[in-house]
This record gives sequence, C-alpha cells and structure tokens, in this order.
Amino acid sequence: MSGFFQLSVQNLLRHRTRSFLTMLGIAAAVGVLFSVLSFNRGFEQGLSRELAATGLHFMVVPSGCAHEVAALVLHGAVIPKYLDTGVMAAIREADGISLATPILVAQLPNPDHQRIDLIYGVETDLLPEIKPEWQIIGAIPAGPHEVLLGYNVAEHAGVGPGAEFRYPNVETIFTVSGVIGQTNSQDDAFVYMPIATAQQLLDNPHGATAIGAKVESPERMGTIINELEATIPGIQIVTMGQVLNSVANVAASAKSLSLAIAMVALVIGAVGVMNSILMAVFERSQEIGMMRAIGASRWNVFQIILKETTILTIAGGVAGVAGAMLGSQLIENFVRRIMPYVPTGEMLRFEPALAAGCVAFALVIGLLAGLYPAWKASRINPIEAIKG
Repeated sequence: MSGFFQLSVQNLLRHRTRSFLTMLGIAAAVGVLFSVLSFNRGFEQGLSRELAATGLHFMVVPSGCAHEVAALVLHGAVIPKYLDTGVMAAIREADGISLATPILVAQLPNPDHQRIDLIYGVETDLLPEIKPEWQIIGAIPAGPHEVLLGYNVAEHAGVGPGAEFRYPNVETIFTVSGVIGQTNSQDDAFVYMPIATAQQLLDNPHGATAIGAKVESPERMGTIINELEATIPGIQIVTMGQVLNSVANVAASAKSLSLAIAMVALVIGAVGVMNSILMAVFERSQEIGMMRAIGASRWNVFQIILKETTILTIAGGVAGVAGAMLGSQLIENFVRRIMPYVPTGEMLRFEPALAAGCVAFALVIGLLAGLYPAWKASRINPIEAIKG
C-alpha cells in the first residue's frame, strides 16, 4: 500500500459516517444502473429464447389482431376474434410454405384443481416438426381423447403418462399420452390436444385463433407474406421478429425511465462525493498547508484527494453491484408485477463485464466530481493555511 493511498484511507476513516453515506449514495446509483442493464439483457435473451421455442416463422391471424399475437404466442392469451380454418388450404398451397397448422388457444377453468388451464389445440402430428427440441416422456397424442401435458401442468396435477385427465362439466375423459420435459419456457404451461378436440370443447368446429406457418427459405419470407395477404382477404400476418419488436417496445419505455433514474442517481451521487471531499478539504486546510510547507508538491496533494474520491466510488460501485445481486429476486418479482409481460427464467444475472463496466462508469463520474476539490486543495497557500 503506497503512502499516498494509505493516507487517503486514513483521511476517509476520520469521518466514517460521512464517508459511509457518500459511498451509500454511489452504491444506490450503481445498483440501479446494473439492475436495469442486467434485466434488459436477460429480457432480450429470454424473449428471443421463447420466440425461438415457438418453432414457427409467422402467424396468420384475423385482421386487426396484430398486437394480441404477442400475448398469444408468448403466454397463451386468448384473441377475441377467430379465424376460419377454411383458409388453411390456400396457405398450404402457397409457394414456399413448408408447414402450416391451425392453432386454437383457450382458457379452460378447472376448479377441481383450483386453476385455469391453457388449452393449445394443434395438429399434433406436426409437433415433432414444430418442436424438435422437446423431450417427451410418453408419446404425442394419437387419438382425439389424448392430451400432452406441459411440465408445469403435469407437476401441478400430479399425473403422468397413462393417467386420466378430466374437466368438470366435460363428459370426455382424456388420457395423458405424454408429458413434456421441463423447457423453462411458456411451453410448460399448456395442455396440448388435437385441434378438432379443442374446437369441439369450445363448440367452434371451424375456428382457430391463428395459423402458424414455417417457410422453406426464410430469406423469401417477405415475398411469401405479401402474396398471402394479397390473395387471402381478412387476414393479417405477423412474423416472429415483429412479435419480438412488439413486446420489446412495451418494455422500452420502462427501460428508458429506469435508465434516466439511474443517471439522475449517479449525478446526485457525484454531487455527494464532491460535497464530501470538498468539506474534507476545507476542514484539513491547515494540515494540507503543513504538508506543502514540509515539501509536498501541489501534484502530491492533488493525488491524495483524487485517491480519496477513487476509493469512495470504487467501494460504492462494488457495494451497489453486490446489493443488486443480493436483492435480484425482489427486483424481479417487483418488475414482473408491474410489466405486462416478462419472459420466464432468471432475468438478473451476474455478468463480470457488465458489473465492471458499471463500476468503471461510476468511477469516471466520481473522478470528474473529485477534480474540483483536488484542484482546490492543491491551490492552498501553505503560509496562509498555517496562519489559519
């Protein structure tokens, strides 16, 4: 430990309470900044992961339901309009379409188990192509009265392959053909069944909330979509990229506000550092004058004061990151309550590069705030200071 550094630490310890409160202000600002940036990264990664898990390139929905598609795809919301499955033939015959399936999503109350199940009607024989990454215990439904359960549904109901699956006021007794291994995505929350069975349960024999499609060549997707919208009336097509943008835009305003708050907090913290160090300089004027009188240069004094600023900001930055990680679960729970959609999985994660960047940014702000007190201290006249 160099002499200047040791002296800087001792100076800060003279006024522990003031130094602690100044460091706490920096810690709060860095903690907010790190939380916002880390959550944003986790949000984007989780959203991309969930969209990739859909296994589809675009969704065909009734005209006017574009914004609801994001909710449908990502967490099973129910679109208020239905699409006639009669358009399936035209979509499948379109040049460049490799796969198309009607999708019927519904919420079905299950009071016996105190929950509401998300029903996902689909052409189950296409599931291996749509969801090739699934690990299924059992088999994909082969008959109209068989269902495939998401991991969370099976865990909550306490059932496995071969078990009966009932709904109140529904005469049909379903058999669980299989259970999907945990995916940590929205897939874990659905009950999958043949589209015809879902249509029968909802008394809508030709209805679908959407038609999911994949194309043979993704680079031709724009052309294919334009041709479909031009030839099939009453539909709207939304790509998974547009869904990503739609949900990301919802979070953008909250992100911008949070970043603004973090910047304001950092500025306030910097002002606190400047005030604290400046007060210390005024209190130690005679001491600094004595140092100058016995041979310390202006640069030596400047270094000592700047080192005090460095210690405060680095300690505050590290404490802020540590505090953000310790409270990560509370932060996530709070954000999930106030935001309309947050992907599944852990949003706040410790990333060394991000943490170092936040601390470095705080250090730059702190050093800028410490320049004036350091300059002020270096300009103290030793004779005048000693005289008092």
